[in-house]
Amino acid sequence: MSLVKWGFILLIGLPAAEVAAFLLVAALIGWIAAAILLVATSLVGVMLLRRSGGELARFRAAFARDGLRALHLESPGAAALLGGILLLFPGFITDILGAGLLVPPLRRWAGARLAKRRRDRRRRDDRVIDLAPGEWHDVPIPGPRRKPKARSSRSGRRT
Repeated sequence: MSLVKWGFILLIGLPAAEVAAFLLVAALIGWIAAAILLVATSLVGVMLLRRSGGELARFRAAFARDGLRALHLESPGAAALLGGILLLFPGFITDILGAGLLVPPLRRWAGARLAKRRRDRRRRDDRVIDLAPGEWHDVPIPGPRRKPKARSSRSGRRT
C-alpha cells in the first residue's frame, strides 16, 4: 500500500476508530472512568518519554541520518520511546499499541514483522537487480565527442 493511502488511513480512519473505541469503553465502564483511564495512560506515556530522554536524542540523530530505517523495535529503548509516544496520544487504540511495544515478546514479534515487510518490499522491486562487485563495471556515458586538445611535447611534435 502506498504512503499516501497509509497517510489517509491514519488521518481519517484512526481518529474515527479512536472515537468509536472511547464510546465503547465508556459504555462498558462509564464515562468518568473512561476519561480517567484516558488521562492516566497519557500520564504513563509522559513518564515513559521522560525516562527515555537519552534514547530520544540518539533516535533523532539516527533518524536525521537514516530516516525510518533508524527505527529498530528490537531495542528496548526505541520500543519504550515509540510506546511512550503512542501512550501519550489520547485514545485506547494507540494505548493498546503503545503498551504492546512495552511487552518484550510482542516487541520482538512487531520488529520481526516490520523487518520481513522491509525484505519483501525490496525483493518485489523488479526494476532493481542486485549484482556482486565482480559482476559489473562502469560504462562511460556517451556525450558529444570533442576533438582532443593538442598537447605540445618537448620535441616540438604535436600529438
